[in-house]
Amino acid sequence: MFLSASPDSQTGVRHSTFESLRLGRSSQSIASGFLRFWDSLNFKKDREFVEITVLLLDEKLNSVIHGFTPVGHANHYKPSFKADSIVKVDRFEVSSH
Repeated sequence: MFLSASPDSQTGVRHSTFESLRLGRSSQSIASGFLRFWDSLNFKKDREFVEITVLLLDEKLNSVIHGFTPVGHANHYKPSFKADSIVKVDRFEVSSH
């Protein structure tokens, strides 16, 4: 999942909604409320950092999506993460757990 701060009104690009997401890799972009993020650690491996976990909000559907940014991309994206902002999400994969 790749996030950037890009409100709908500034991008001019039509974004998909949470409701339209399907399982698998997606070429769609979604605009979402960025609620919260935190570091996820592997406690079995001496608290090794494994990813940044994020919560995204779709206010129209009143639903939340749980996502993550892998460790390889974390340092690039973490400085731009701001809770309670609007973000554009693209290049992501949808799975059910």
